[in-house]
Amino acid sequence: MHEYDLIADWYASQRSGDMGVQEVTALAASLPGGASVLDVGCGTGLPLTRVLIEHGCQVLGVDSSRELLARFQANFPRVPVLCAPIQSCELQALTFHAAIAWGVLFHLRHEEQEQAISRIARALKPGAAFLFTSGDTHGSIDGEPMNGVPFRYHSYSVDGYRELLRTHGFTLEATHTDPGGNFHYLSRKTG
Repeated sequence: MHEYDLIADWYASQRSGDMGVQEVTALAASLPGGASVLDVGCGTGLPLTRVLIEHGCQVLGVDSSRELLARFQANFPRVPVLCAPIQSCELQALTFHAAIAWGVLFHLRHEEQEQAISRIARALKPGAAFLFTSGDTHGSIDGEPMNGVPFRYHSYSVDGYRELLRTHGFTLEATHTDPGGNFHYLSRKTG
């Protein structure tokens, strides 16, 4: 998203907390040693890519912001990245044991979210986990600007995500809201 290119320095300085660390740590701990993980919307890689790497995962970062990826590569120079929107990203027949999409799907319009989930589903091995954040109410809203840059957010309801995931070969296993008000979905590829 070009909006993140406009606020990359500010965003990098703000994204240093532990948001998502507990959830990604639990996911990483459940994976086999050396598991391959697709990190969708990886941003700067902090803190979540670091969690995956510390657990021995082999990560591929994908983000559409060149500016955030430049910071990612400074933080993790040996981790491969692709600069592309996930809904049109070419993963060249790569397959992964898991995927995370933290703080990214809700930036995509509804039809783009479906394209993204379809693309992720094709890249995951059977039984792979897909952990992501989004809203829990169907609709689109204008959010508070970040560092003066406006953002629009889109979400399905929980039942809407359950159906969308099912359509693309996933079973929704769990949802929860963290103390920061972020809504998490844990799904698993069934076939």
